[in-house]
Amino acid sequence: MNDNTGQKNIIQIIKNDTNFIKINCQLVMEARKFIFFHTYIFEDDSVTAPLIESLCTASSRGVKIFFLIDAIGSPSLKDETVKKLSHSGVHFTYFTPLFNFTYLGRRLHQKMLIIDNKKLLLGGINYGKSFNDPEGQAPWLDYACLAEGEIVQKTFKNIHSIYLSHFTRNKKEILACLDIKNTVEKQTIIKINVNDWMKYKQDIYHSYMTAIKNAQDEIIILATYFLPSKKLLKSLKKASQRGVQIHLIFSSRSDHLVVDLASEYYYRWYLDNNINIYEWSESIIHGKVAVIDELWSTIGSYNHNYTSQYGNLEANLEIFDKAFSLEVKKELKGILEKSHIIDDAKIKEGYLGRILVSLVYFLTNFIMLISLFFIYTRNKKENK
Repeated sequence: MNDNTGQKNIIQIIKNDTNFIKINCQLVMEARKFIFFHTYIFEDDSVTAPLIESLCTASSRGVKIFFLIDAIGSPSLKDETVKKLSHSGVHFTYFTPLFNFTYLGRRLHQKMLIIDNKKLLLGGINYGKSFNDPEGQAPWLDYACLAEGEIVQKTFKNIHSIYLSHFTRNKKEILACLDIKNTVEKQTIIKINVNDWMKYKQDIYHSYMTAIKNAQDEIIILATYFLPSKKLLKSLKKASQRGVQIHLIFSSRSDHLVVDLASEYYYRWYLDNNINIYEWSESIIHGKVAVIDELWSTIGSYNHNYTSQYGNLEANLEIFDKAFSLEVKKELKGILEKSHIIDDAKIKEGYLGRILVSLVYFLTNFIMLISLFFIYTRNKKENK
């Protein structure tokens, strides 16, 4: 594993529920200088209303706030809410217009809240009642990290260009925030990893590949929309062959049934290579979490598929800390114990079942690749 000695940080894992919104509100109210907040899905409802109110209140007392949400991920924001934000002084806009077809597959999938370069909330959790407090159901199984220390400023340096390109009138204000630093005493080694293929960044993908390659004892991955690359599958196979115990946790139900069905394409392959598969049925899994050898862990927005690897803007924290990794492992082991293990008897072995899964798998990947082709073509023209 890598070692970036010298970074001083504190980090804790946050699980999705209604308390997640309260944590966001508390962080916003702690802000004294600036807030940078961007996410993929932000629903305008009773659950997120307190957060909107907190942003407006913070802005009214002089905190500079930049709020960016994805146009496709968050189409439901009411005009009156946008006006309320603007009237209170919040700088608000959308990432990539909804009808920009050539960039349809390039989405702002990161979920990130930065407070004064002192605190950072980063993960995979979306904002809205259907995720955090669905009617008559458990919240989606999802996670984020709350971090303090030098990692916050390093994260802002890594992603501030997103804000520069979307708030062009505020470039001086945004650049001024880069110089604000904060350190704490407790040392935890954390790295910010970003995937943005158009800017030649595939940090998250490479961090997974390196960690799996170096694994000695155990790999646990909690995933959704799991359509791994051939290279990732090869790395998992090699890890299994050298005796590493591998556990993959998926959801038995999904918000995207087609992708869920496509993810079953490799079930037989996993079993043939001694990789354990589990399905969680108590709620929808949306988390993107992994822990390896009780030393390495990662939490963020990155999914193992072509869209996350080549299309979306993604962000994960990579943590090299035994205490934190043990905490993540304990959480994932608790999920394993409540999940159903998938064995030979539970795989769709019927002729029609295999055809259906195969067709959905190839169709899903084809659609992803088509959207990425348009992104590549547009990017090539712009860089001439």
